[in-house]
Amino acid sequence: MRSSACPSIMRSGMSLSWAAASVIFLASSGTCYPPEDMELAAGLADIGHAGYVIVLGSFLAALVNAAFANGGAMVILAVTSTVLPVSAIVPMHSTLLLGSTASRSIVFRASIDWRIAGPFLIGSVLAVAIAARIYVELPDRVVALAIGIVMLVAIWLPSVSWRPRLRHPWVIVGFIHSFLSTLFAYGALLHAIILHTGLRRRQVVGTMAMALTGMGVFKITGYAINGFDYRPYLPVIAMSVVAAVFGTWVGKLIIDRVSEKTFRVVFRLFVTITALRLVWVSLATAGQG
Repeated sequence: MRSSACPSIMRSGMSLSWAAASVIFLASSGTCYPPEDMELAAGLADIGHAGYVIVLGSFLAALVNAAFANGGAMVILAVTSTVLPVSAIVPMHSTLLLGSTASRSIVFRASIDWRIAGPFLIGSVLAVAIAARIYVELPDRVVALAIGIVMLVAIWLPSVSWRPRLRHPWVIVGFIHSFLSTLFAYGALLHAIILHTGLRRRQVVGTMAMALTGMGVFKITGYAINGFDYRPYLPVIAMSVVAAVFGTWVGKLIIDRVSEKTFRVVFRLFVTITALRLVWVSLATAGQG
């Protein structure tokens, strides 16, 4: 049943609501949060239940990005939070998104504005060096609660458009955005500011992709240096990259077949359910240890 999920989407061009529902079903029908012992996460190396959920989530995230321009990062965060140990959610989120941002930075490399991307990356590397160390020291219940709250805020509060008063804010923007992203997998500051720069669409896409790719590399390096072991997840990461390529292709095919209203309703429901689950897990374990 699992192996036919993605092909069925490609053959029939089913609505995005069906795809999101299938991810929720798969994630809730078997193993959810493994015990806190990270050694048990090695089961993902065999591409078991959790591995298939992550691969399908990567497919869906790429589809969402291709069809609606944004939302894929939140899909990955929601999906991984249902099947991974809490301590692995943010490090894996960075890895699963890297292929998408890197490919966009290559495609739009001629449009990258290095006056923005360069200073952003300087601030980013400094922030990650600090935040990655903090992240690995945080209790799982704190991480779960923080990610759950961040997801709820991101999905329900209106978008904030902010114009900085500083003439050259990008080192500071890079630091704040990357610090929050390293801790909670969500920064959003760059997105809110770059639209006020006067850059054209291709420049915005290329510059953001380069900034986020560099940040992703810094984050993965930071987590690894501070003790997170990516090796058990390598097969899942490899399959997810392939799934993302197909997801992008399918997203372009169905871009005019899925209503924006339907997508928003299902997307909010999906993210809200997983966010509330994280909050519940955090509160349920608050009295333990």
